Amino acid sequence: MNLAKYRNFLMREKWVSLRDKVDVMDPATQVPIGYFERKIFSLRTLYRLYDLAGEVEMIVQKKLLAVRRTYKFFSGNSTGEPDDAALLGELKKKRISLKPTYWFEAPDGTRLFEVKGNFIGLKYEITQDGREMGSISRTFWAIRDTYGLKIEPVVTDRLALLILSSVIVIHAVHESRKRR
Repeated sequence: MNLAKYRNFLMREKWVSLRDKVDVMDPATQVPIGYFERKIFSLRTLYRLYDLAGEVEMIVQKKLLAVRRTYKFFSGNSTGEPDDAALLGELKKKRISLKPTYWFEAPDGTRLFEVKGNFIGLKYEITQDGREMGSISRTFWAIRDTYGLKIEPVVTDRLALLILSSVIVIHAVHESRKRR
């Protein structure tokens, strides 16, 4: 997936699928440019971001035992399995908050960006050191979950890929809340 070309994304859950699948599309044309897929039968939740050629771009794995919801992000590889040598960082969710709040930590513990939502979790703002880097919006009245993502052009490709993959985590948290 050539992220230098794209900075706006539309993510839509598949209507009917044997696998948990979310399409990543260009919002202007609504043509797929990639997709997220969740491994159904695994001990931990595991998402993979694929480009249209079927190459794994990013792997997101939920930590099994953690005080707060934590997801580990890995660079994609040919096996599609997480590799500790390819760890890019962790996205963590604030435990108690009226507004959904997440932050991404690099392996050395520095915060790369924060994601803060509004009270009902329909809009999120992505910031880095107080500067806005992008925004996420979720549709309210829709049969299937749909997210829009806008990333500022100055954001690097690697960081844009992390932000894009963070949306699937927010989607997963929203889905688990809906199931309760």
